Amino acid sequence: MHTHPLKVAAAVKLALATACLYAPVTQADNTLAPVEVTGSRTASVARELPTGTLILDRDTIEAMPANNLADVLDTLGGVQVRRNFGINGARATIDMQGFGANATSNTLVLLNGRRYSNVDLSGPDIASIPLAAIERIEVLPGAGAALYGNGVVGGAVNIVTRERYRNQAGVEVTGGSFSTTGGGLWATGHHQDEGGGDNHTSAAASVQALHSDGYRENNDLQQRNAFADLRTRRDDLTFYLTATGERQNLDLPGGRTVNLATGENLFEDDPDGANTPYDWADQDTITVMPGMNVRIGDHSRLHLDFSGRRKEQSYYFFDPGFPTYGETDVDSYSVNPRFTSQFQAAGLTHNTTVGWDLYDYRLENRSAAGKGDIGDPTSTKDLDQRQTAWYFHDVMTLDRWSFTLGARRLNVDTETETTGFSAGQGEDSQDAEMYEGGVRYHFDGGLDVFAGAQRSVRIVNADEITPDDELLEPQTGEQYTLGASWQKGIQTSTLTAWQGRFDNEIVFNPYAGGFGSNVNLEDRTLRRGVSLNSRWRLDRDLTLVLNGTLQRAEFDEGEWEGNDVPLVSRQLFYAQANWQALPWLELSLAHRYVGKRRFDNDQPNDFQQIDSYRMTDLEATARYQNAYLRIGAYNLEDELAADYGVKATNNLSYNAYPLPERHYRVSLGMEF
Repeated sequence: MHTHPLKVAAAVKLALATACLYAPVTQADNTLAPVEVTGSRTASVARELPTGTLILDRDTIEAMPANNLADVLDTLGGVQVRRNFGINGARATIDMQGFGANATSNTLVLLNGRRYSNVDLSGPDIASIPLAAIERIEVLPGAGAALYGNGVVGGAVNIVTRERYRNQAGVEVTGGSFSTTGGGLWATGHHQDEGGGDNHTSAAASVQALHSDGYRENNDLQQRNAFADLRTRRDDLTFYLTATGERQNLDLPGGRTVNLATGENLFEDDPDGANTPYDWADQDTITVMPGMNVRIGDHSRLHLDFSGRRKEQSYYFFDPGFPTYGETDVDSYSVNPRFTSQFQAAGLTHNTTVGWDLYDYRLENRSAAGKGDIGDPTSTKDLDQRQTAWYFHDVMTLDRWSFTLGARRLNVDTETETTGFSAGQGEDSQDAEMYEGGVRYHFDGGLDVFAGAQRSVRIVNADEITPDDELLEPQTGEQYTLGASWQKGIQTSTLTAWQGRFDNEIVFNPYAGGFGSNVNLEDRTLRRGVSLNSRWRLDRDLTLVLNGTLQRAEFDEGEWEGNDVPLVSRQLFYAQANWQALPWLELSLAHRYVGKRRFDNDQPNDFQQIDSYRMTDLEATARYQNAYLRIGAYNLEDELAADYGVKATNNLSYNAYPLPERHYRVSLGMEF
């Protein structure tokens, strides 16, 4: 039976009106924009790439019931975000295409096309990037290895800041559950030079602060962020600079123990408690990314990008028999020149990029029983790593067809030295090659079909290196993507199917060496799935989002053949409705479903699973002239759920990390 879109719109409006008293306001049509700009390092050719590229434009982001980037990315089909340690997206893990515990090292996060992921196991600090500064977010599922290199396995997420800001300023204060308080200031400006032409300067600056007691004992969060962005163009020369700074103090409550032998169940009986009431982790990070490009003729540019990052971490893990205090400093530098050109040859229009990447990482770690003993550490680790790579990428178009070819040659030199329990020295050099290619065809009526393939590589990261043995072999993958995107009338949809086989996958095996260790799996793993991202403009005032994922990550060979890879949900679903109820009032209702998944450490699949859960979030914003009031209620069902859990190897107990139960947030702001 056919249901008219207006009847669906009326039904959704009625549901929203019944559920809500207040509503959020956005300023645009909230459509999932077609790809107009690239997530790659080429010219504006992302529409031609052979993958299910997703673009979240500014209006789409503003329409979401989201307070940070982790919340935004968790709405997408093909993406799963885990929150283990706190609110506001603190230390969130982004997982594309099902890599579970190793997701951070298999999904690359970029800021303006440049690597923002870390060299160790810690996730990139996406909480330090304010949503107000983002022009769009570009997601490339299962693609980008030749362009971006090491770690682009599940895919790449590129966060793009604004090219042209408006002359505006704003202030916001926030309060909510768990004694949460915070606020921010921001200002943006744009100056167009006199005398015509396109010479201009555009800039933004913001500071943010948030404090929360957290939703559990020993779960305090203090977050301070600063952000600056500058773009200036003078004739054929464009200069840009992006800088972020973050100070984060986070208390770590640990999991909640469930003992199957004794019947103890702290997860259900005392989810707000702490297993580790004295543990904490602090982090200070400064990132500076200057760059420039020079126009050469009408269709070519020379780009020269630099970046530098200083990350200082300190942490304390209390164990009555073996307390540990540690300090880690990581310095990262990069130089990334590239040449881009558009030209015609052999009847094809080419968008070509040729470039060279240099990444230099230096890590120093010191640990002792307590802070006062760090001058005489019980163990140390020093690492120097240099990654260099040449790459080539070309997108060729002919009428309705586009063809993509890319290749990268990577060299990694690593030196390590440790003292203490695993003392030793090591020096190693590794080479790897990455390829990608595919085809896309444009039909009439807004329908595109695409097929692509890539060979991906992941190099062992700093936390997985021990100097007493040779470095683990590079992980390699052969991945294939097939799908279609369709934009017509009231809807925009992208359907993507993928399959990948991975050799020498780098994982932590809790059953290796007695205490567990990082290893290359001797047997292949297999990942396959399908994701849908769909946005429907049911009428002028109502937009509906339906996104979902069906996937399977499994061991393809060996003793665990046919078993699920831990921490990967087979089903994910997200639905969202936005209704502009009144000119000054908008309602936003979102529902998320996360399916069951295996506990971490459960490679044998002989243990119970982490339960599935459903959560509903509601936001409402009222706006009067330049002021707005946003009220949000999250996890309306008051669901007790966990994104992460780890089982004991004896199968008698597990620890689960509870997510926040029902909570609220209120923000009051003014824009000038």
